[in-house]
Amino acid sequence: MSKFNPYIKHIDTRTLQELCIRYGQLSAFRKGEYLIREGDTYPYFGFVKTGIFKYVSENKAKNRLYNTGFAFPGEFVADYPACIYGMRSETNVQALTRCEIYLCPVERLTALCDQQPGIARINAEQLFLQTYSRYLDLYRLTPEERYLQLLERCPDILQSVPLQEIASYLMITPTHMSRIRRKQSFG
Repeated sequence: MSKFNPYIKHIDTRTLQELCIRYGQLSAFRKGEYLIREGDTYPYFGFVKTGIFKYVSENKAKNRLYNTGFAFPGEFVADYPACIYGMRSETNVQALTRCEIYLCPVERLTALCDQQPGIARINAEQLFLQTYSRYLDLYRLTPEERYLQLLERCPDILQSVPLQEIASYLMITPTHMSRIRRKQSFG
């Protein structure tokens, strides 16, 4: 599933992985358990060993939760700005399945970035590019095109992530998702 968060392919993550494994604590999360809750400060970032996390944001006016992203094995999980700057989190990070992650104190990451400033710059640039592209796709692609793009990037996502979570990520209803899938199977 390493193609879901494409920023990973542009970053040499070995150093960050080693940092998490060496200085982090291996922690287990049950399905549905929160790593981070909106409004909390959380001075850790994690490297996902097993399982899947989802990022969930609440639209308070509509009283509705939206899935805004995933973190799969071999990827990192955090509310990056909140973690780095000691701010309150603006999102929830929840285990979608049973998960094991190495939780590393953010001080280790900032020390590494102070020693190797290029790491921080590349991380920030790649996260920005991914976020910017997703933002533009919400306007320039139809829901069906976003669905097909997701399947192209992550052909096995349907085997590991429930359809309602994928629909939420695509910002469509599960019913609309079913229509798109039905059209694709008969197309």
